[in-house]
Amino acid sequence: MNRTLKITGGLSATLFVFLAILGKGWLQPGDFGVFDAHFGGYSVEGAREYLAALDVAGRTDLYLGLFHGLDTALPLLLTFTLSGVIWTQALGMPRILRGVVALTPCVYLGLDLAENAAVAHLLQYGPQVSAGAILQASAYTVAKWICLAMLLAVWAWRLAPKERAQM
Repeated sequence: MNRTLKITGGLSATLFVFLAILGKGWLQPGDFGVFDAHFGGYSVEGAREYLAALDVAGRTDLYLGLFHGLDTALPLLLTFTLSGVIWTQALGMPRILRGVVALTPCVYLGLDLAENAAVAHLLQYGPQVSAGAILQASAYTVAKWICLAMLLAVWAWRLAPKERAQM
């Protein structure tokens, strides 16, 4: 892995931790955490209660501002890192196939950015937002986490030591 990928990987991890601390410490006025933290999605009622609690606590602007901005930078950095690692680990594959495989993290990127846009919509409209908008944002959240888990599982499998056949 080259130096650039180590730097972007470290930045991705640091940003993830910072977002987790910001989300837990400042954007969790009750039991419901930031939308990204709900691996299995969230209900319409839970989302509306959270949006109301954010509004009462005066934290909606923090979520839409700093948190949203950093939460948009994270998937960009992570996608660059994952694509770069896949590219470097796929040596020996035909170049076109190697390129296609290296672009698979872009599926995660698209889902995460779509989720961020959907969550921004929820935050802008607050508790009065439509149930459909909440369910769509929730579906993006679930899909993003499934996609990322699959990418990381394949990456871990690829990096795991392999037994060599003895001749």
